[in-house]
Amino acid sequence: MKKFFTSFIFLWLVSQLGIMSHLKAQTPATIPYTQNFNSANDFTFVNGTQTNKWAYGTATGNTGSSIYISNDNGTANAYTVNSTSVVQAYREITVPANTTIATLSFDWKGIGEGFTTTNYDYLRVWLVPATFTPVAGTQITAGAGRIQLGGNMNNQATWLNYLNSGLNLSSFAGSTLRLVFEWRNDFSSGTQPPVAIDNVNLSIPSCVMPTALAVNNITPNGATISWTAPTPAPANGYQYYITTTNTAPVATTPASGTSATTSTILGSLNPNTTYYFWVRSVCGTNDLSIWTPGPSFTTPQIPATIPYTQNFTGGNDFAFVNGTQTNQWAYGSATGNTGNSIYISNNNGTANAYTIGSTSVVQAFRDITVPAGTTIANLSFDWKGIGEGFTTTNYDYLRVWLVPITFVPVAGTQITAGTGRIQVGGNMNNQATWANYLNSNLNITSFAGSTMRLVFEWRNDSSGGTQPPMAIDNVNISIPSCVIPTALAVNTVTANGATISWTAPTPAPATGYQYYVTTTNTAPTQTTPPTGNTNATSVTLGSLAPNTTYYFWVRSRCNTTDYSLWTAGPSFTTTQIPATIPYIQDFSGAVDFGFTNGTQTNKWVSGSATGNTGNSIYISNNGTANAYTISSTSVVHAYRDIAVPAGTTEAQFGFDWKAGGESTYDYLRVWLVPASYQPVAGTQITAGTGRIQIGANYNLQTAWQNFLNPALNIGSFAGSTMRVVFEWRNDGSGGVQPPVAVDNVKLLVCNNATPTVTVGTITQNSAVLNWNQDINGATYEIRYRPVGSTTWQTQSVGAAPYPAATNTFTLTNLLPATEYEVEIAAVCKNVSGVYSHNTFITRCDPTPPNVTVTNITSTSALVTWNPLAVNATYQLQWREVGTAVWNTPTIPQPPANSYVLDGLSSYKTYEVMVRNTCIGETTPNPWSNAQVFTTVRVCEIPPPGLTITQLNPTSAEVTWEAYTGTGATNSYVLRYRKVGIPSWTNITVNNTTTYTITGLIELTKYEMQVANVCTGTPGNFTPLYYFTTPTVVYCQMSSTNSGAEFINKVTVTPFNSAAKENASGPSNYTDFTGDTTKYITLIQGSQGNVVKVDKTSASGSNTGVAVWIDFNRNGYFDVNEKILSNGPNSQTSVSAAFTVPEDAFVSSTDYKYVVMRVAMQKDGVPVNCTSFADGEVEDYTVRIQKKPIVNALDQTEIILYPNPVKTVLNIKNISVKANYKIYSAAGQLVSSGVIVNNKIDVSRLINGLYVIEVVDGDTTVQKKFIKE
Repeated sequence: MKKFFTSFIFLWLVSQLGIMSHLKAQTPATIPYTQNFNSANDFTFVNGTQTNKWAYGTATGNTGSSIYISNDNGTANAYTVNSTSVVQAYREITVPANTTIATLSFDWKGIGEGFTTTNYDYLRVWLVPATFTPVAGTQITAGAGRIQLGGNMNNQATWLNYLNSGLNLSSFAGSTLRLVFEWRNDFSSGTQPPVAIDNVNLSIPSCVMPTALAVNNITPNGATISWTAPTPAPANGYQYYITTTNTAPVATTPASGTSATTSTILGSLNPNTTYYFWVRSVCGTNDLSIWTPGPSFTTPQIPATIPYTQNFTGGNDFAFVNGTQTNQWAYGSATGNTGNSIYISNNNGTANAYTIGSTSVVQAFRDITVPAGTTIANLSFDWKGIGEGFTTTNYDYLRVWLVPITFVPVAGTQITAGTGRIQVGGNMNNQATWANYLNSNLNITSFAGSTMRLVFEWRNDSSGGTQPPMAIDNVNISIPSCVIPTALAVNTVTANGATISWTAPTPAPATGYQYYVTTTNTAPTQTTPPTGNTNATSVTLGSLAPNTTYYFWVRSRCNTTDYSLWTAGPSFTTTQIPATIPYIQDFSGAVDFGFTNGTQTNKWVSGSATGNTGNSIYISNNGTANAYTISSTSVVHAYRDIAVPAGTTEAQFGFDWKAGGESTYDYLRVWLVPASYQPVAGTQITAGTGRIQIGANYNLQTAWQNFLNPALNIGSFAGSTMRVVFEWRNDGSGGVQPPVAVDNVKLLVCNNATPTVTVGTITQNSAVLNWNQDINGATYEIRYRPVGSTTWQTQSVGAAPYPAATNTFTLTNLLPATEYEVEIAAVCKNVSGVYSHNTFITRCDPTPPNVTVTNITSTSALVTWNPLAVNATYQLQWREVGTAVWNTPTIPQPPANSYVLDGLSSYKTYEVMVRNTCIGETTPNPWSNAQVFTTVRVCEIPPPGLTITQLNPTSAEVTWEAYTGTGATNSYVLRYRKVGIPSWTNITVNNTTTYTITGLIELTKYEMQVANVCTGTPGNFTPLYYFTTPTVVYCQMSSTNSGAEFINKVTVTPFNSAAKENASGPSNYTDFTGDTTKYITLIQGSQGNVVKVDKTSASGSNTGVAVWIDFNRNGYFDVNEKILSNGPNSQTSVSAAFTVPEDAFVSSTDYKYVVMRVAMQKDGVPVNCTSFADGEVEDYTVRIQKKPIVNALDQTEIILYPNPVKTVLNIKNISVKANYKIYSAAGQLVSSGVIVNNKIDVSRLINGLYVIEVVDGDTTVQKKFIKE
């Protein structure tokens, strides 16, 4: 029953979550039916095993929850586009008898896949009889009693309301229908999300709404709306509602007006404004039909006049023809140049972005009146947009048209050539930044005296494309009174000048022309001062900078106040002043390359986006990053002119490069061409007279590479100027980032002029040579020898890597204190230049000598050093080890090499060092390592090495070094005492240097000394050596495991005393010695004491038990101290009687106790100090007391307690006049005074045995006590 109930609950929960179909038939709903899915779902899902299923949940909704297609059981409103699915969601609804017309509405959204005529992923809505059962995987088709509502629904990214207010339900009257939402998708492609449904409503109106709503007679300020009356017609006419926002009125929304007929004229409308309207029937005061929408309409514009200017900062007067296209014109602040603009958007203007997979054609237009007699006009606007397209084929782009006002653009349909239509420019795209379009000679004669329509049309297909789409700003149309010049050109470009020219307009300007020249591509305004004036149609520019790009504009000057617009000429770049060889360019400073980029999308730039290292020149699509627009074909050049000296044949040419690119499509080429050859942007260099291609195509290397040709033949350019060209080419498809970058360009011609050499860092066996490195890469030949020798030693040295200006080499294995000569020659192509010449002398050998010390006595030693360096003097220093000051005697110089140290002390350690100084130098060389020696010991010196080799609680083994020198007797005096005691214990030790002191007291501090006996007389004693005797320490012993076998209780029953027991759990080892509650007290010499051990053992195991008590407190559990040994057996309890020896250690202090060890071992009897695998070990404290003596004390006798004592000694049976004296064990008086309140404070006494003398009247008593 429990299992069945759990399963039932699970299935109920699953069904409520919409994961699987309901398990039983529906109860039909009644009309009116409303479902907003915010509290529950009453639709049945027919999902079968399809991948994409209907689900109920919160992944989407309008608002709250909804039903939707999901590929993960409702977590997300998403579908698997490559898995075919057909699924249904339905609700049964009972239709009353005699029903004819009903109103059905629902909200829906979903993109899927499909076009105008063909659909693949979509929603269909059906009304079917309740007897028809949908089947997952099978689409519903037309058949008897089945009604499809609407068409295939998709391509709707936002919520949309479906309304059918004239739904004919006659065929279902008096029966039950099924409302079915059916989703279908194929197995390829598609756009998220799939369909979702919310807010389903079905009602039967009592007041039927009007139909066939229409609008006509639209003017800038009015329109006529009309409709068809329902049957029956409403008794009280109609209400209409009009607004500029597409927000439907609700039942309580006040009407804009009423009409008794089926039409009305709207007035006071705004021009160029989109309006929306709804109409409803009024059958009675409280009986109204639902609002039914009419078609939206846009009032026409009031034509603008020329001049016309629109910068969109104050508003928008363009009309948009967007229809139901996904990508639409919008007005807003998402982009602008500057401020606001109009632009394509897929989210109603929030962003300047488009849905690349959704085909769209939309228009934005403005009507403009053209004055009669107009011929030429100026049209300009700013634009930007990338889209998709290549040189010959475009897919996503802008077109600009001038059309008659009678031509009405249609969303979804491109404008084509036709009578009266003028296309301005071509297809505009691939422009990521704002650009200005200017047509200063626009012929609008055909529109003179009428109104023309300026149209910006955006078109995109459904595949491919790059953000952003189009944006338009700063639209200007004017009719010039002063006509601009045309055909601007530039020629005769030199390093410092150029000639610009143009063609005069008709009529020619009365007062000539003005021109404006600059190095930035920023157009002048009408108030910008000109660079110069001229009456001619050309002018020669001078004082230009070489290798610089210039921009120029020209305008007509009709009089002092009437100027034409500035019109732009072609930019030009002045030629370079040729570089000279050697030429090296790492782009870390000024860039002297020229660029021919033209209007190509991907251009050469210089900057820091990449470099090897630092800056470089590279291809960029935005002037900053080393990246290219792969879809935009480009051919661009970077070049440098270099003068090649007459007679030059070979040079070293190299550069660093890296590039991704693509196969044989996107790559770098390098050319050498005459300076007269000018590269052209967009055109690749080809083989021709005087042109040399260096290498092949460079690409597909994203890490820096080095190209080097050490012997490039440039003889054909000797005596002229050569142009080095780096050419980048990419096609319009495919490619890998980044495009090419170039760094560290060099052209070198070797020079073997004699170098200037310096010799430095001279040592005894080496010298460092430095000389100026030929920047063109010469190598070098070195030769050197001792002066007077006839044989040279030689060495070849390569060129120092650029940018090093010097080269260096170290001569090694030279002879000390020797004069050398050295010469260096530069080598080019195996031809040596003239040798340089230098001489130098090596230093003396600074190596410290080896020092030895011999003939050591108690007061002197002989110091010797070897070997002796040539051309050097020597110094010596010595001192006693540990002292700060060195002694520096004057010592004999070479060839002498020894010195006697005298006046030393016996048995002292000294150190001595020796060094040299090269003759002619003031800085000494390093000291030798210190040589340490110790003078001979005499008998009076105390024996060294006094130490303890073994220390026990009551004994110490002492050792020291023997003395065998002059006066030795092989006899020693060892003395020791307790610290604080004045007298010594003296021991004469003969023929050995080891002695064991016995009779010591545990935990007591001692001091000792030893001295030689020198021919019968003791020598000097060593310094005091302190030591403290330890306490007793026992060996370690434990088991490895005590889980199954352990001691569960130990009981000790002293003779005639109560039992002391301790129960415990398993533990490998437990130390109970510190637990005072577990202390065991025994009497010295007592018999009949019993120890009992209770055991816990695993079933079937045998254990043995052993118990020891260290009666003599020597730290060992001796054989005769074992009081129990039993087993191994399976007994759970063992016991034994034992006797405490008569001489057992009596615990006279609180810490000098003995230890009882109890051990239990599986399969064996424990052996002392030996650990074992299974069982347990426990240690206990045992205090042994002397036998009590019955009535042994006179109760009036003076008594001391406690004894031993720590702080206060109590004295019983004395009078108030009693006094005391305390003596140490050596008989020394250490304290005296009157006994106050029967107490004496002895806390300041050191630990040990004392004698107290108490005098009370005629009674004198002496007693011993121990101070702890």
